[in-house]
Amino acid sequence: MKKGSLYDEFEREKKKLNRLGNKALKNGIRIIEDEAFMEQNRKVDELVVKIQIEKEKHKKNRQER
Repeated sequence: MKKGSLYDEFEREKKKLNRLGNKALKNGIRIIEDEAFMEQNRKVDELVVKIQIEKEKHKKNRQER
């Protein structure tokens, strides 16, 4: 996956997470108890990890030059 598309996906998933969080709070549901929110949160977390790994690879490649 290209770096730009990874960031784009992160932004899309983060917006979805925010919408789910706002919906849960609006409905009086604690977000930790909202399964849809927690599942989306895991997706966002995974994307953050992927982005960090890509950054580290890029940093390491630059140091090797």
